[in-house]
Amino acid sequence: MAGIQILYPDVLSADNHAVERSISGKDVEFAIFNERVPGKIPSSIWSECQAMVTGISMPIDTQVISLLEECKIITRLGVGYDLIDIVAAGRAGIAVCNVPDYGTNEVADHAIALLLSFTRGIPQYTETYRADPDKGWDHKITPVMTRMTGKYFGIIGLGRIGTAAAMRAKGFGMNVMAYDPYVPYGQELALNIERAYTLDELLGAVDFISIHTPATELTHHLINQETVEKMKPGVILINTARGPICDLDAVYGGLKSGQIGAAGLDVFDPEPPDADHPLLSAWRGRETWLEGRFTATPHAAFFSPTSSKILREKALQTCLNYLKNQELRNCVNADHLAV
Repeated sequence: MAGIQILYPDVLSADNHAVERSISGKDVEFAIFNERVPGKIPSSIWSECQAMVTGISMPIDTQVISLLEECKIITRLGVGYDLIDIVAAGRAGIAVCNVPDYGTNEVADHAIALLLSFTRGIPQYTETYRADPDKGWDHKITPVMTRMTGKYFGIIGLGRIGTAAAMRAKGFGMNVMAYDPYVPYGQELALNIERAYTLDELLGAVDFISIHTPATELTHHLINQETVEKMKPGVILINTARGPICDLDAVYGGLKSGQIGAAGLDVFDPEPPDADHPLLSAWRGRETWLEGRFTATPHAAFFSPTSSKILREKALQTCLNYLKNQELRNCVNADHLAV
């Protein structure tokens, strides 16, 4: 098949997509943009592309899909596909795929690292000592330090990443409890962990909560004022999954009241988040009540040079396999796909 045109509407790599070009072959042409608004990309690009690889900046909604006259496949450069209207794409005969197996280790590591940042107080120690070498030389300044061994590590979403996080938590001597109504019964036995049969059961039992569920209508604001109130007082909350799962107002309220002892967030809604939100404003302003109790990272849990290279290779290969061989990998809209 000659003259394959692949659109990257909101993905611009520092190496001019050298990774992709190294495996694409001479018959592939790239249209590369770094836009958030569809109108900034010429209509001819939309209509002529046969495949599209999307990032996390541009929603691929019904309007965008209506522009895709030749497109056969959209591959999300990552795991979450909540910015893509998979139903509309399916009705248009466009397969939507993701790449779920590129950064499992990185995200699980990041979740544990965020937890460690609180339980060992490393960022707090670093900041206070750097600011004042005399007063900062004090091992008692961390507000939520605790021994992790024997504590309960709660996981919401026991997929690839949730399972990887569970194994890491067990390595630190923690007891692990997971809530995931979609995982077959008995899976917890294979992992030698405990199963929570309801979300409320998990919320009231664990010392740490790590979120690893996709963003769907059912998980939107799964963490809200009501669920925060059901948490064990002083819980440490970690989210490396998707921003819309946590209501940031509820997280702020929980931190302010002390119901949440600390929160480490890698994802927000929207992204980047509103810097003037009360939580981020208090954090940036170094308000005393929040010191050592909140950490934010810029949706970076997935990233390492290795994972980035694997992701880019797999995303492109997913498109090429379908266009050339009709082989679909990790299709997320098969139920809606009109062939």
